[in-house]
Amino acid sequence: MKKKIIVLLVLALILQNLHGLEIQSTGEELGFYFTPEFNRSLNFCWALSTVGAVTFQEMYTAKGGLALGGSGDVFDMKLFAGADVALPIGIPLFVGLSYNYYGLPKYEAHTHSLLPLVSLNYPRAGVSLGHTFRFTRFFGESPVFEPVFSFSAYVNFINKEKLLLGLKGANFSEFNYGNFGSYFFNLYSAVSLSEKLSLINEIELHQGGSVALSANFYGVVFRGGVLFSW
Repeated sequence: MKKKIIVLLVLALILQNLHGLEIQSTGEELGFYFTPEFNRSLNFCWALSTVGAVTFQEMYTAKGGLALGGSGDVFDMKLFAGADVALPIGIPLFVGLSYNYYGLPKYEAHTHSLLPLVSLNYPRAGVSLGHTFRFTRFFGESPVFEPVFSFSAYVNFINKEKLLLGLKGANFSEFNYGNFGSYFFNLYSAVSLSEKLSLINEIELHQGGSVALSANFYGVVFRGGVLFSW
């Protein structure tokens, strides 16, 4: 826990010092979300999360977030940190690297994941491909290594200044790095209330499986929150 907090503090200090250099931020975001979920395995569970991102020179983006949640008397903590770089080749192609941590203190379970990713992000549609390198440890045992192919794709049906509406399918998100057969479909919207404030609403259907598409219905998720951008 202390190591994770130190990492976040160091990242915040680096971002703060960058403001004094010639590299200036060209966009900043901060979001707060509440996520109730009906889960086939755990019944009802929930999470509170915050996510932030800073873009420099319209090319480099640093991002991170923290989520706290639980089901009954079982609590968990998730955090991620990462960076993306836009390649100067005339198309919106990005390369990035992110780190994800998932912990269940009650079961002494800790999962660390690294995800290198290549993304092609157009305003109307996009796709991301990568490979997750995941290490999981239970009750102090030796860590178990799992390489997992990671994919994500989205389509925006409406992409206007006041309204964003789209559909996304993936087997990973900012706080969840799943197996290839553990994927979700997400219907999302963002309604702009002002130049700096937007309302976010998302509905997800999860599938759970170990290989390919051999999955059983897993859960329904709603995610609602606010996004500040400046």
